[in-house]
Amino acid sequence: MLQVTVEDKNNIVILHIIGEFYIESIQKVEKIWEDEVAKTPAVIAIDCADLMFIDSSAIGTLVKFLNNAMSKKIRLVFLDLNPSIQQVFSTARLNNFFTITTRSKFEREYLL
Repeated sequence: MLQVTVEDKNNIVILHIIGEFYIESIQKVEKIWEDEVAKTPAVIAIDCADLMFIDSSAIGTLVKFLNNAMSKKIRLVFLDLNPSIQQVFSTARLNNFFTITTRSKFEREYLL
């Protein structure tokens, strides 16, 4: 089961995706995304520290989120990919398009 929590810090939103991100949960994540984008934050970070698995449909959704964020001048950042998710991103060459960093580096750059 996928769980998404939202952390709102002024003009920065952090989405924590916990569990396994499959096609069945895309609608839920898209709804949360739309609600947060409507607030027009400067940055949306997706914290993947507790994301254990992602399927190809969910990867497509993340690419859609990137395109949506870019069109609205919102910076999208991915945080703390575990090794298996990092491997998926690398294999799909998503690390060439996505901004990926650690939570601590993100906090130093955006929250302090």
